[in-house]
Amino acid sequence: MANFIRDNGSLDTLQAAKLFSVTSRTINNWVATGCPTWVDKHVALHLRSIPDTKEWDGFVFSNDGERLLTPFKQHSFSASELLKLFYDKQFHRIDRTQNRKLNEQVDSLRNNMEADAIREEIDVMIGTLNKLKDSPIVAPKGIFSKSVVKKK
Repeated sequence: MANFIRDNGSLDTLQAAKLFSVTSRTINNWVATGCPTWVDKHVALHLRSIPDTKEWDGFVFSNDGERLLTPFKQHSFSASELLKLFYDKQFHRIDRTQNRKLNEQVDSLRNNMEADAIREEIDVMIGTLNKLKDSPIVAPKGIFSKSVVKKK
């Protein structure tokens, strides 16, 4: 009955009577003495029903209540199928998060390894240039700039 309370706090017995297909006098009687069990069951079903919103247009439950029928051809879901979709989505989200973190860790390792390899290459080039600097090929007059033989 809480769904039929107006802004001023009074009960809208006409709306409640319309929903339950009874008179407003019956609604007043229920308020005073309590509702029959079928009303509680009806309310429980109503609370579990598909919302009356634009997003849910075309969605209905099958006559046996076992499947959610969608507005798309041959797309319907049982409760276990919907639960599986939910779990799949959750696991995919967790996997994406873990993959992103692992990719960041691998990228940082790659960057350090590549930087170390580049440093080694530069050290080899510097060593080669130092040897080339002392080579007779670049020495003036084709001789070593430093004497190879020690003078006595």
